[in-house]
Parts: sequence; C-alpha cells; structure tokens
Amino acid sequence: MLKITPAFWSRSECRLVLFGLAAIAAVYFGFIGWAPETGGMLVKRFGYYVLGLTFGLWLVALWQLSQQRLGSIGISHREGWGAGLAIGLFTLLAFNAEPFRSKVLFDEFVLQSTAFNMHYFRDTATMVRGYDILGVFISTDNFLDKRPNFYPFLVSLVHDFTGYRTANAYWLNAALLPMTLALAYYQGRRLAGQWGAWLALLLLGSLPLLGQNATGSGMELLNFFMILVVIALGGAYLRQPDHVRLSALVLGTLLLAQSRYESAVYVVPVAGLIGLGWWRRGAVIISWPTVLAPLLLVPCALQNKVLNNTRWMWELKPNQETRFSVDYLSKNLEGAADFLFSTTQRYANSITLSWLGCAALVWLIGCSLRQPARLRSLAEDQVALILLGLGIIANTGLTFFYYWASFNDPMASRLSLPLHLVFVFSIVGAGGIFAQRWSGARTILIGLALLAVVTATSRFAQPLYSHTGIDEIEWEKRFVLARPPGDRLILTNKSTLPWLLLKMPSILVGRGQLMAERLQYHLQAGTFQEVLVMQTFRPTTAEGDHQLPLADQLPNNFTLQLLAERRFGTRITRISRLTAVELPVGVGPGGAAIQGKSASAP
Repeated sequence: MLKITPAFWSRSECRLVLFGLAAIAAVYFGFIGWAPETGGMLVKRFGYYVLGLTFGLWLVALWQLSQQRLGSIGISHREGWGAGLAIGLFTLLAFNAEPFRSKVLFDEFVLQSTAFNMHYFRDTATMVRGYDILGVFISTDNFLDKRPNFYPFLVSLVHDFTGYRTANAYWLNAALLPMTLALAYYQGRRLAGQWGAWLALLLLGSLPLLGQNATGSGMELLNFFMILVVIALGGAYLRQPDHVRLSALVLGTLLLAQSRYESAVYVVPVAGLIGLGWWRRGAVIISWPTVLAPLLLVPCALQNKVLNNTRWMWELKPNQETRFSVDYLSKNLEGAADFLFSTTQRYANSITLSWLGCAALVWLIGCSLRQPARLRSLAEDQVALILLGLGIIANTGLTFFYYWASFNDPMASRLSLPLHLVFVFSIVGAGGIFAQRWSGARTILIGLALLAVVTATSRFAQPLYSHTGIDEIEWEKRFVLARPPGDRLILTNKSTLPWLLLKMPSILVGRGQLMAERLQYHLQAGTFQEVLVMQTFRPTTAEGDHQLPLADQLPNNFTLQLLAERRFGTRITRISRLTAVELPVGVGPGGAAIQGKSASAP
C-alpha cells in the first residue's frame, strides 16, 4: 500500500497525478460544467482574484529567480550606458511622434472601463451606465466583456497605487516601451553578442508601429512584451531546468494567454519547451504553481465560452455570418502585403525590416530543411525563440482567417506586431550565420538597420494615425473639461464610455429621445448643472449640404442652445445645451398630470 508521507507530496509522481486531476477539472469547469450565464457571472465576481493570484505567484517566482546566480552575459558599464541612451532616444522619438490618446475606437475605452471596475469594485466587468450617488460614482448594468483581462488588471493596479485617472492606462504603455526595447536588446545579445543586441534594438526601435501602440491605451504592447518575457524565461529554463524557472515560465505563459484573444496558442510551444527541459534534465519536474496552472486558466476558458455564445459581441458586419472563414483569407493576405511592403507614408511600417525579415526567415527555413542535423546543436535561447516563433507564425496564420485582420486597416495593423518580432530575430539569427562565413556581414546589417532608423525618423516626425471618430471624442472632452466644474449629464451619439470614465453620467441620444419626461424632471429639479448634447451632421451632397441623421435628432419639443461646432473631415460635430423640454398636456414625470408645463435649465 502506498504510504502518504510529507516526502510523498514533494515527489514529482504525486505532483504529476495532481496536475492531471487539475487539468481534468479545468476542462470540465471551463468548457462543460457551467452554462455560459453562470460562467460569465463567476468570471465577473472572481476573475479578478484568480488573475491577482496568478500575477502574485509570478512575481514571487521572478524574485526567487533573481536570487539565483543567473550568470552574466558580459555587458560592460560603457555598453549598458550606450544601450540605455539609445533606448531612451527611441522612447522619446515614439512619444514625440503622436499624442497620448486612444488609437482603436471604443476598444480602449472598454479596457479602461474594465480597469475602472477592477479598481473600485474588484469586478471583471465593463460598465454600461454610471451615476453619482452621494458623491460616489457607481457603475451599473455591468457585463463581462470579450477582451482579455491582464492589461486592465495592470491598469487597475496603477490606479490602486497612484489614484484613479484615465491617464494611467497611457502611463502603463509608456513604461512598457523602454522595458520592451531593453528585453529585445538582452535577447539579441544572448543570440549573437553585442552586435546582435544593437541590431535587434535598432530594428525594433525604428518600427513606427511599436511607438504608435506605446502612446495608446490598448493591450497590444503588453502582449508583445509578454511574448519577449516568455522567450527569455524559456531560454533560462532550458539552460537550467528547475522548479523556480519552471514556475516563472508557466505563470508567465498564463499571463501571456490573457494578454490577447489568440495568445492562448502560446501554451502549446511552451508545453514543448517544458517537455524538452525534462528530457535534457533526465527527470520530470513539476512545481506547485505548475500543478495549479490549469485551474488558473478556468476564467479564461469561461470568458471564451461566453464570447462564443454571445453573437452580438462578435461585431460582425451585416453580410458576415462567422468570425473565422476561408473567405477572409485572400483579402487579409493582400492587406498584409500592402502594409508590410508599402513605401508610402500611410502606414506605420518599416520597409527595411519587412524585406530583410522575410528574406532571413525564408533562408533560415531553407537551411533547416536542408540540414536538419543543425537543429540538434542549437543553444537554449535559440530553441526558445524558434518554438515561440512557430507559435507567432501559427497565430498570425490564424489571424488571416479572421473577419477583421487586414493589416492595412489602421485599426488592425497592430495585429502584425508579433510577426515583426519574428522578423527581427530572424535577421539576427541569419546575420550570425553569415558573420561566421563573412566578417563584413555584420557591418552591412548594422548599416541597413541604421538606414531603417533614418527612414523611420521621417515617419515618426508626423502623426501616422488619424481617426475622425477619435478626433471628435477628444475635441468634445476638451471642450467639456474646459467648462466650469459641476454635475453634468451627457447625451452622446457615439459611446457613453468616454464620459463614464470621467465620472460623468451619460446616455445615448437615442435613449434621450425616449426619456423626455425624465429629462424634464431633472431640468426642473436642477439635478445637473447642465445637460449637453453631442450630434454629428453628415454630408448629403457634393455641394457641401449636411443633414442630421435620425439617430442624432431630438424631438421638436427639445430646445437646444448651440455652444460649439467643428468640422472633422466631411462631418460637422456640434455640442449643444439642452435648455428646455416641453411635454404634451397630461404627461409629466412619473405620470403626473400637467397643463402644458415646460421645464427650463437654470
């Protein structure tokens, strides 16, 4: 009979059995056991705490890893100062190129809204409405959004430590950019020494797309950073497979899986890395965080289940029936080619990186097919890069079947970021092989990288991203925030989220059309200092005539006072003040009878 002793629980056989049981339980609870409605409720209530546990365990593992003798890669003080200066210059170049503001319409507002609820209520949910009740702004009608939760979780932590402000989402990405460049430098040095580090830094730092995402409040830069982190942890694990490094790798992968929708794909190559580490060590090792790993992914599985069963979250166009289809492939491939190899100033691409990266990747694949025996002599960091690189390629290939993944769409070009990472390290890897045969290869590659920097500088000098919808929202926010302080209600024709994030109650204009008696009551009671209405006139003729769409119109019994008006492209945006609402005889707030009574704003 098997004797259960304290030593037994420390044995790998026991942990392997428990890991299997945890995996079975995770599959059951994540995909089978709970209905989508129940699963969504559980993620809303407890998802924050599971993610917090994962992140906390990862920080502990990183601290334990830092206590080990990791070995120096030989960076001198002079080299460190030089690399730091270059990273700082690239960071300032990116920050100077574009203002800190949303880059993807509404997506980034949703992420910030989830961070708002995580900060104030520890709920993993996005708000629909919000009201100031006795000086406390309360979000209501919250729902579980489809977007992964690691980025809003980190934003909520910044709120916790510094106080709530919408700018925190931008500060987080601003901090991630130099960390990303530093990690790319480190990884390049592990691959090919100092020249490889500089090559990786120059190529990646000169990519306008990376800087564009560093000045927004989206999750793309975090996803990019976490891929680099997992690659570095994978190399460290293969060099010395032990429990600490395994925990850091596994937990980092769980966080990467919750950085973007499709990033769960990276679990597969990391599983291959773990198996290879076992083979190299000659023994199976499993840490306790690894045993818990399947259960920590249950909220991610439940959230995906809710998404798959909630069609309105797919945001399909009227002529589309599914999110993934072969029908989208040709258009997405054309868009990718247009974006990657365009020489115009329209896109935030790097033509040098695209051409060199594709050539290097194809050449490396050819070498591997011709000489497969060389794969056995690869260093640990090279193996980690190859396996995660295969995950990136598979991920990108999957993206091409998605209904909205054409890279030449300004709001979808961000999906190409991981592919550029493959390009960068393909160039470094191919350059290392060429340098062994011809010493001049390094000089030429560094020269081409400097050419990419010079080319990118001209693109950094002008804003590469413009979206009239975001321009309108930013102008409206600046106008409202410049007015005297006080309680306001915003009737918007776009989304209520930008105003709710500023703790201003807001409803859609269409809902305002149906709530005349309530608006009249609030005007009469002086609930709000003012009620502001946002409307957009659209062009109707080539001669410059404009018309207000039905969705933006208010009934004739609403009296508006024009406050400001501005043209954005072909559209005209107007901000007005609601001064009065007249109701028919016999209709009043709460059903009370009135005699043609009107309410005016004070």
